[in-house]
Amino acid sequence: MTINRICRIAIAIGLISHIGSVSAQNDATELAKQDQNPFTRFSKLMVEENAQMGFGPDKDVLNYLRVQPMVPFELNEDWSLITRSVIPIVHLPFPQQTDGLSDVALQFLLTPNKTGQFLWGVGPTLIAPTATEKMLGSGKWAAGPLLGGVYINGPWVFSTVASNVWSFAGDESRRDVNTMSLRPTINYNLPNGWYLTSSPSIIAVWGETQANRWLVPVGGGVGKVFSLGDQLMSTSLESYYHLVSPTIGPDWQLRFQVTLLFPK
Repeated sequence: MTINRICRIAIAIGLISHIGSVSAQNDATELAKQDQNPFTRFSKLMVEENAQMGFGPDKDVLNYLRVQPMVPFELNEDWSLITRSVIPIVHLPFPQQTDGLSDVALQFLLTPNKTGQFLWGVGPTLIAPTATEKMLGSGKWAAGPLLGGVYINGPWVFSTVASNVWSFAGDESRRDVNTMSLRPTINYNLPNGWYLTSSPSIIAVWGETQANRWLVPVGGGVGKVFSLGDQLMSTSLESYYHLVSPTIGPDWQLRFQVTLLFPK
C-alpha cells in the first residue's frame, strides 16, 4: 500500500469521524430545542428543585421539589393533547416548620399537529387539594384556562405558558383562590446541546394586598442535553433575584432541573 493511498484513507476516516461528530452535535441541539418546546411530541419526566432564599423573618429557605411528568396523546391527524402533572413536595420553614405534599396541578393543552416556527395550545388546568398539611395547600379545588405559545427561530426558542385559576369547591372556611401563573422562557441554543435559558415563574395572587400580591423573578442560567448510558437527559442550573416579592420574602431562588427525555 502506497503512502499516498494511506493518506487518502486517513483523510477519509477523518472526514467520516468529523461528519459523525457534527451530526451528533446537531442531534443534541435539535433535541434541546424539542425539550424547550412546551408542545413537544414525546414524553418526558422533569424533576425541579427550587430553593427560595430569604423567606420569613429569619431569612430561611423555602424549598419546592416539583415532579412533572408530561405525556402527549395524538387524538387524530390534526390535533394532539399535551398532558402535564405538577406534583410539589414542600419544605415550609415559617410560621411553623412543615414538610409534605402540596396541591397537585393537572394541565391539558390541545395543540394542532403541525410544524413551523410558531405553535400554540389551549386548554384547562385543575388544582386538587392534595396537601398533606393544612399550611401547605389551599384546601380548595380550583380550575381555569391555560394558554401556551412557542416561537422557534434558528438557535432561539421563545415560549410562554400562562394560567389563572379560581376556586369552585372545597373547605368553606379557607380563603378563595384567584391566582395567575405566567412562565415566559427564552432559550439560546449553543453547540453540543448546551443552551442559555431564562424561565422566571411569575405569580400574582389577586386576593392579596398590593404588597403581597406579586412574585417577579429576574435571572437565568445554563443547561445541557446529554446521554447517560442509553438515557437521554437535560439538566439546567438557574438563579433568580426577586425584583418584586411578598413582605415575608423570599429574596432570590436557586433552581436545578433534571429531565428524562423519551423521544420517539
